[in-house]
Amino acid sequence: PASDRPALLAFQRQTAALQRAVLGAVEATREMQTRVRHIVKAVDHTPGGSAAWLTEAKRIDTGLTGVLVALRGDEVMRRRNEPVAPSIGERVDSIVSSHWTTTGPPTGTSLRAYEIAAEEFAPVLADLQRLDADLRKLEAALEAGGAPWTPGRVPVWRK
Repeated sequence: PASDRPALLAFQRQTAALQRAVLGAVEATREMQTRVRHIVKAVDHTPGGSAAWLTEAKRIDTGLTGVLVALRGDEVMRRRNEPVAPSIGERVDSIVSSHWTTTGPPTGTSLRAYEIAAEEFAPVLADLQRLDADLRKLEAALEAGGAPWTPGRVPVWRK
């Protein structure tokens, strides 16, 4: 058993907060990718739609793909049996699966995995937040341009 139970609890809470944020970022990224796919279709159905909208949607989608690779790992490389570094999510999962099932103190491996995951996650989350802001701007431009409704935005109507 851990001799310093408050420190153990603090580490478990830190890990839980990181896991919550990482899982939330994965789902937010997937949701944003769905919104982008709908935007691409909407641009095709918008008379006089701007080619810049499509370019921006593709840029955002590429960025979101990069975020998912950082969070979940490179699935394409894995399927080809190529070695890949552990993703942020994999590091967090390893902490949770190995550490939360014991009453012992966190191992050095778990502590280091947390440090690495936290360091890697901060810039990825910042990228995701920037992409979210860019997506919202694109959605506002689509709304102003009279594009068909797409998921994630509330239409504006004026009588």
